[in-house]
Parts: sequence; structure tokens; C-alpha cells
Amino acid sequence: MAEYLNEGQDEKPRVKFIVITDTHVEDDIEGVHSQNLIQALQDIRATSPDSLGIMHIGDVTNNGKQKEFETMTQIFNDHIEGLPPIYFTYGNHDVRWADFDSQMSYFTTSTGIDKKYYDFWMNDYLFIFLGTEKGLKDSSYLSETQLKWLDLKLSEHDEAHKPSFIFVHQPLKNTVSGSQNKFGWHGIRQDKELKTILAKHPQTIVFTGHTHWELGSADTMYNSKYATMFNAASTAYLWTDEDVEKAGSQGYFVEVYDHKVVVKGRDFLAKTWIEDATFSITLPSLIPKVDPEVDPDLTLGNPTMQIDKTVYRTRDLIEVTYTGSLREDAFGIFPKGALPSETQPITPIAHIKSNLASQPDGEIIFTDLNLPVGSYDIIYLGETMNTELSRISFEVISED
Repeated sequence: MAEYLNEGQDEKPRVKFIVITDTHVEDDIEGVHSQNLIQALQDIRATSPDSLGIMHIGDVTNNGKQKEFETMTQIFNDHIEGLPPIYFTYGNHDVRWADFDSQMSYFTTSTGIDKKYYDFWMNDYLFIFLGTEKGLKDSSYLSETQLKWLDLKLSEHDEAHKPSFIFVHQPLKNTVSGSQNKFGWHGIRQDKELKTILAKHPQTIVFTGHTHWELGSADTMYNSKYATMFNAASTAYLWTDEDVEKAGSQGYFVEVYDHKVVVKGRDFLAKTWIEDATFSITLPSLIPKVDPEVDPDLTLGNPTMQIDKTVYRTRDLIEVTYTGSLREDAFGIFPKGALPSETQPITPIAHIKSNLASQPDGEIIFTDLNLPVGSYDIIYLGETMNTELSRISFEVISED
């Protein structure tokens, strides 16, 4: 352990920053999660007063309530003295179960950040924050526009010896701790697309939260493919390799040098370093290249669907072909223009869950519908019956 902590004594780091996530602040400032965050901020101030930023990777609040955001703001305002600037993205707990735009307004009011994704430079290093664009229950949804923007940003400053840092709440599939299928993975719906971008920029270092997996678990750091990735544990409570919740509060202290990046796990409650979560990444990163045609971890991509026709007769079967489906996804038939949401749930005329057919890709067939003449939408419903991923309109005409 001493070897890593002393590495920077003869060479001053170019950048120092902190990574925290999953604070899950609740209404009560005296609650355990709030007090854990306060202790973490106090430890950051005492341990690394010259850090240039605190990077928060989402699930700022426990349920996305306005009062919880206000409590979070009070905590940071009360303890901001002596701390560096704080940069945020949001997590599923911040935006689900409610109108997405309203949740984003709470987030913006509390953090001052009014973008779903953004970048900035710090001492000549690029920092990128990504964010979901749909209020899914557990996963995140990155639009094609956001992914193209990310690829462009990374391509503009592609230097093998200079890493870019990405912060996104959910992990990629089968990478860091807690992202494996056996734990019921739910992460970034555009898993294949994001991995493909990262593989073009292997010097990138990615920090994700969401799983709460304690630092030092298997795959705390992942660098087998695509990029170097770190699971960042929660400041609120932890999870173990046995898939069990435990008390605790952890984060990372990061030091960036010309030829290496040192990432040190920290136990905020014990005020000690976590020996099994201390890493030194030599630059340039030597990430193995992958062939996307045969890579077994590039199976889940952007959710898509197609229907066999756009005009049906009342008794016709309706065939839906889809990709990228997982967990409780479903396909529902609604009157045209219906807007199902968590705040205004609408019962579909008919629906079929993909886990009863095939995942991630497959086909379902609606039978015995006998729909009245009119206009309808088939809506790809992600994870719950009320979150729209995409829709296709069709017409029903009479049998005559």
C-alpha cells in the first residue's frame, strides 16, 4: 500500500480529483445516508484539500423528490468551504417514477447543471459526463445524438498517453463489479454502441456507480476490453460479492501523472485507504483489441422494433420483430397518440412481455385482437408498462 501512496511524492500530479456516487440523500438531514455524505465531504477536505473537483456519478437522491434535492443542496452548501467544485450527473433514482422534465428541473435547481450530458477541461484533461434521456426504472438510455457527440469529443483529443475521463451512472454489461448477468444486470441500453465507441479510444477511463458493490470486490477495476473501467461504490450503503447489502461509505481519490493514473479506494467512515482497491494504470493503456463480429459481450444494443405491415384488417395477426429487449420490457398496442408514463399510466389494449418470448432479440405475434377500424400505436415499453422507448403507428381497416 505504501508504494502506491508514495508514488507521487517525487512527481506532482497534473490533476487530482475525487469520485463519489449513489449518495441516496433522503428528506431527513439527520438520516444515515445524509450523515454518511457529510462525513465523506469532511474526509475529502481533510485528506485531499488540493483536489480540483469532486465527480458525483448519480443517484444523488433516493427517490428524486424535490425535498430530497433540497436536503442535498443544504448539505453541500453547509460543507462547501474548503472543498473543490462539484460536478454531477444523475442516476435512475433521480429521474424515475415521475415526469422526466420535472425531475431534471429539480436536478438543475440543486446542482446548477442544465444539460443531460456535457464536458469540460481540467488542466488539459477532458472530463465527460453522460446521462440517461429516458426515466427508466433501473437502466439508462443514451440517444444516438449523445453517442455521436461522445465519439466526436473523444476523437478530437485522441492522444494515447493522455486519458479522457468518463462518468456515467450505470455500468456496461459484464465489466465491473455487479454488472454480470448473474446479478440481474441492468445498465446502459446502448451497451454495444458505447462499448464500440470506447474500443476506438482505449486510453479512456470510465467511472460508473449504480451497483453499490464494495471496493475490493472482484472486477472493481476492469480492463479486459474496450477501456479501463472502475466500479465506484456508494457513500450511502454497500453491496457485496455475495449479493448482500452492508453498511459502509466509500469513494475514490484519483491522481493523474504524465505516465500513470493512480486510483485509491477510500473508506470514508473508517478514514482509511482500501488496500484491495488501489490501482496504478500505466499510460498509454494496453487494452486488448476486440473483433466486434465475434465478441460475446456485444449482444445487447439499442432497442429497436419493426412491424410486418402498417395497414391491417380487423382480424389480422400483427408481427413485431425487436432487438435489445431485457427484463420486464413489453410491447403494447394503444390508441394512436397515447402517452403512457409513470404519472399518467394507460392500460394497453393488448401487450406481450418479451421475457415470455425471447431476449434480447426476437419476435412476438399479437393474435385474436379483432381491433376496431382506426389508428393505433405499438409502443416499445422499457422495464415497466409506462416507459416508452419507441413507437410505430399503424391503421386498421375493415374486412370489406
